[in-house]
Amino acid sequence: MEQCTKPAAPLTCPIVRSALLIGDEWILLVLRSLFRGAQRFDDLQKQTGAATNILTKRLNRLIEEKVVEKKPYQERPLRYKYELTEIGKGLFPVVLELMRFGNEWLPREGCPPMVLLHTECGKLTKPGQTCSECGQALKLGNVRLLEPEVEEDAAGKPGTHCCGGPADENSPPAAP
Repeated sequence: MEQCTKPAAPLTCPIVRSALLIGDEWILLVLRSLFRGAQRFDDLQKQTGAATNILTKRLNRLIEEKVVEKKPYQERPLRYKYELTEIGKGLFPVVLELMRFGNEWLPREGCPPMVLLHTECGKLTKPGQTCSECGQALKLGNVRLLEPEVEEDAAGKPGTHCCGGPADENSPPAAP
């Protein structure tokens, strides 16, 4: 079996190539926002909590790798939207598995597990490759992410978002 961690030729392993592409927490937050339907820079920034320079860098990386396309949606002033390509849509099952793993192995106090609405059967499902209720395949077009409720701290302030960016701009991003 090939060792994927060989420093002499790390790009021979598809796991290493994939990790180099999506192994950054900000890129995962951008992907999550794109899967939720955000397309405009301001919406992506709000959902991820990323500073402008960080978000710009990550979007440019995703464009370079053909995961995202940048398309104008307004001429004056010129503004762009960001859309997933077929390559980007191919990451949806990976993100579902990261969500499943996070729910199962990395629970967070005060944050309920993330759930999805499977629109084909109309029932709530756990993240994964198939609906936990009807067994059909989960796809980008047949699921909706439902936001879990965020508990407040003792002072009545919302804590770090359970499935979003940081509660304030000085906090590191929460795990998706």
